Amino acid sequence: MYNYNQCNCCTIQLRSTFNCNWEGFLMIDLRDRVLGCFIGKNVGGTLGMPFEGSVLRPGINFYTPVPEHPAANDDLDLQLVWLRLLEREHEVITFEKMAQAFLKDIDCHWDEYGAALRNLADGVVPGLSGIHNNYFTCGLGGAIRSEIWATVFAGKIPTAAYYAMLDSSIDHTGDGVYGEVFNAAVESAILSGADLSEALKIGKAILPADSQLKRLYDDLDVQWAKNGDFEALYNLVMQKYKSHNFTDVVMNGGFTYSALLAGNGDFEKTVLLAVNCAHDADCTAATAGAIIGSLIGARAIPARWKDAVNDRITVGSYIKADNLPQSVTELVDRVLVLQKHFSNVPDLPEINGVCQLQKYEDFSENRHFAVNNKSFTAADMRLPLSKLNLPQGRELHITTRITLPENVQQANLLVATRGMFVAKIDGAMAALKGDQSLPLPAPHRVLGGRIIPLPLYTGKREFDLDITIYPTVPIPDVYVNVYDWNNRHIKTEYKLIEQ
Repeated sequence: MYNYNQCNCCTIQLRSTFNCNWEGFLMIDLRDRVLGCFIGKNVGGTLGMPFEGSVLRPGINFYTPVPEHPAANDDLDLQLVWLRLLEREHEVITFEKMAQAFLKDIDCHWDEYGAALRNLADGVVPGLSGIHNNYFTCGLGGAIRSEIWATVFAGKIPTAAYYAMLDSSIDHTGDGVYGEVFNAAVESAILSGADLSEALKIGKAILPADSQLKRLYDDLDVQWAKNGDFEALYNLVMQKYKSHNFTDVVMNGGFTYSALLAGNGDFEKTVLLAVNCAHDADCTAATAGAIIGSLIGARAIPARWKDAVNDRITVGSYIKADNLPQSVTELVDRVLVLQKHFSNVPDLPEINGVCQLQKYEDFSENRHFAVNNKSFTAADMRLPLSKLNLPQGRELHITTRITLPENVQQANLLVATRGMFVAKIDGAMAALKGDQSLPLPAPHRVLGGRIIPLPLYTGKREFDLDITIYPTVPIPDVYVNVYDWNNRHIKTEYKLIEQ
């Protein structure tokens, strides 16, 4: 196994290669690499944004359309929350402080972000916050936040990986965490002088052997060694690791890794290979751009790609932190101040060896339903009907009484399942699903389900939900949850309907 704690061979080689003042050379070179990292991130995210969520491969060869400014993108702007936390604390930061900043400075409730924010607001400890009531534990939302740790802890690979692990554990677990740990290790290694091949080995060495990402990356290495064909890599990902969730960290991690293998260190080729895999195209291109930008430095990124984003950072309104950088140059200057500071901080925390995640015991929200007239208690939004030993090939009848808090002004009920179903509210038809598409319980992009606006304008806060699922084999799980129009989870009581 590769010992990623001993990657200073790259630095030693650079020392012997350049006959100059080493400290001056290192700072100039490091600055250009860090600048390349964040320019690449900005370019890739902006390039891929128009194709985010598409399953159709776009086949583009430049920005389409050419942007007037970089896109606001959670790939980059979420990391500014960590920049500000590091600047405020200026010391070793704790998991708890990271969770507090996440809750205070982020108002973005898509997928895993929303689950974590609801959990943290309810007092759930960080780590469990990424597990409880979270369908998207293996989403891509953590893997896209690695660059801040890689750049502040450039060359300190175990520390960069450690903070990436804490970061992504706020709203993920499993491969959702390993994705960010891998990216941070790869980028930190490159920023200290490793070549791409060596950096990928370093990143893989941190992954547990039983992680899907580790198996995927190994599969891709084997396939690439066979014939060096990018389409063979793409087909492998789609055949063995495809997900109906376009933000899946494993599938999209495969696209990025494939682009890195086939791009051969060429910035333009790499980001285009990534974006043209479709799915979470802004994220795959942004990470690929950041890695290659770190490898070749800002000066080597072709001008036509840099000119379109023009050194600007566009921050989404969901970021509530103050004193944010307005340009990539400003961001890099502030990162390098932090990098210099932390280079003198002793005993920084590290991942030693393979990444091992802390285990948490989940809890139950005690959501009460009746399933075919028998009482059933769900721990969260998922009703695991597949585990109830129900008879196959029959209709399922599910009822519950939903009670919303008094202060709620708007609410949308989500019902999702693989089976075809009819949903009624207070006895009146509210939703119909007529296919067996797989469920994706996200209110802003629900698959295999329906969103039902609840009529709160009447002052009513209590609703009887009645779901009939037509015979489906095997018996499907069902997801039921309530959100507002901004995708915020609404704390809701579910109790049995009195007969």
